[in-house]
This record gives sequence, structure tokens and C-alpha cells, in this order.
Amino acid sequence: MVAVPEPVRTTAKEIYAWYEQRKEEHREHLGASQIGHQCDRYLWYVFRWVNLPTFNGRLLRLFGTGKREESRVYDELRGIGVELHTDDGGKQIECRDASGHFGGSIDGIGRGFPEGPKSWAILEIKTHSAKSYHDVASKGVETAKPQHYAQMQVYMGLMDVERALYFAVNKDTDEIYVEWVHFNKADFNALQTRATYIIARNTPPAKLSADPANWVCKMCDFYKTCHHGGWPEANCRTCSHSTPVDGGQWTCGLHSKTLTADDQRKGCGDHVFIPPLVPANPIDGGENYVEYEAKDGTTFKNGPGHDTSASLIRSAKSVPKNRKKMVGDNNGVPFDDPIPFD
Repeated sequence: MVAVPEPVRTTAKEIYAWYEQRKEEHREHLGASQIGHQCDRYLWYVFRWVNLPTFNGRLLRLFGTGKREESRVYDELRGIGVELHTDDGGKQIECRDASGHFGGSIDGIGRGFPEGPKSWAILEIKTHSAKSYHDVASKGVETAKPQHYAQMQVYMGLMDVERALYFAVNKDTDEIYVEWVHFNKADFNALQTRATYIIARNTPPAKLSADPANWVCKMCDFYKTCHHGGWPEANCRTCSHSTPVDGGQWTCGLHSKTLTADDQRKGCGDHVFIPPLVPANPIDGGENYVEYEAKDGTTFKNGPGHDTSASLIRSAKSVPKNRKKMVGDNNGVPFDDPIPFD
């Protein structure tokens, strides 16, 4: 029997494509949900908008599962008598540190939880696969999910609350695991110090590992950029002229102006990459340009009147896949080739 080919268009494919067409944006602040990540360079890349991770439609749909679960958990908690606050004027409740660049949005804050009826507590809701759920239920959130633990410590510290309720849901069975988490001032101070360090740096911190075969690195959203000479995005945060300042603001030293979020995303024709982000060796520089030598010995200048940042990215993407060396490639890996994860 001749196999019938799968239809080019199916309902599932159309739904996945719909998710993929929805515009994603970089987060304007360094998130409390990220600060527990083990790699400083990862955090710096996120804060500096080096690349926006891309996901297929199925994964994007899966990410929405947690958001859909929140409303049910809210109803359940209120149903057992918890006084729960989940928004501030119709928006999620936000908290930021003194710089305005670090913080997040909490799922809720409540009082009347059975674990501590008189205490106000941060609510953090997470959905898990069965394996992940049993891991956190058996080991506790601090050991099994250190990023989730760090996230709650930041929220408690920034909002001056001594308790948090970690609400974990098993997506396979609907089991619930709840853990009452206490504020740890030393942990919060260490996380705040780390955030301050990341925000203040104008160049990338060291890699978690110099070995591209490291399994943590291979799972990272920035693997290609960090280990295989991928190009960053050309926006204000990857530009040598931009600086984060207090109030959650960014300024441009070249144009002497405060940059709006839209400004930062668009960049401008005077963009000059922060040199360590360029996959080539800097050898010289001048007024508003940096000169580089690529792996194959060719040289180029990044800056207005030379090779603009946007043109360098376009050139890298247009190089034929069978070419082994190119401008900016430190490893002989074409920028537009997929990186194997085996």
C-alpha cells in the first residue's frame, strides 16, 4: 500500500504557526526568575539583549500552560479562605531593586495560608512534568529547583515579606505539592550583589565552561553565540555607546540622550558592537569604529562609514553553507547552520 503523505496544512500545524508568528520581545529588566541561573554570562547576555531565543509553536503553547493554571490556583486558594492579591490596577504586581533594572512580577501575595494563617506570603506557582514534580516534592525547592528558590528570595527581599508559598502542580496527574519557604537575608543579599555585578558590567563575564561539549552549555539559548561564533543582535544594548543608569533607564553616550525601550530595540546606524560580542579579534579602533581580524586573516571595521553592524549580520547569514571560513567565524562553523546537540 502506498503511504499517504501527511497534509501540508493541518489544524495542529496552523495553531503552532500562529504561536510562532506572535511577536516576542526582550524583557526590559534582569528577571528574578533568571538570577539563580548558574552562568553569569548567560545572565549578561539576557540583560544585554544579545539574542532573543526562538522556540517552535509546540513549546510556545506549552509555556502558556503555567499561565492558564494560575487562574485555577487563584480560585482554589480563595476557595479555602486565603486573602489573595494578584494584580495592581489590572497589571501583575511588580517589584524592582533600587537601580530599577532588577526584579520581576509576582504571581500573588496573600494571607491566610494554612501553613501560616497570620503571615503575608509571596505566592509562586509552577507547573511540572511528572519527573520534575517528584524531584521537587522529594528534595524540596531549594535543592531541586534553585532558580525557583532564588526567585522567591528576591521577591521576598524586594517586597519586605518573610514568607513565600511555593505551589507546584504535576501536569500529568494534577497532584499538588506546596512548600512554605522562609526568607533568607544572606541568600537575598548574595543574589542582589550578583544582579548588581551583571548590570554594571560593560563586557561579558567568563563562560560557565570553555568546553563547547559541556552539557549545560549545549542546552543554553546562547550556545551558538557563546561557543560557535554566532552574531548578536544589533540593538542599543549590544552597542558600545549604551549604559544602564538608575531608574531602570539607559543612556546613549554618543547621542547624549535617554533611550526609550523602543529606541533600544531599534538601535541606529551609528551602532558599534561591544567588541567581545564580535566573533573576531579586535586589532585597532578609532572614532566610532573598531577594526577586527577574522579567523581567515581578513580584516573589517565595524562602525558607521565602514561595515555597519546590520550589514555584518546580513553578510554572515548570506554566506553559503558549504564555505568553511568566513569573516567573524572563530570556529569554521557557518553562522546559519544548526548546531548539533548530540
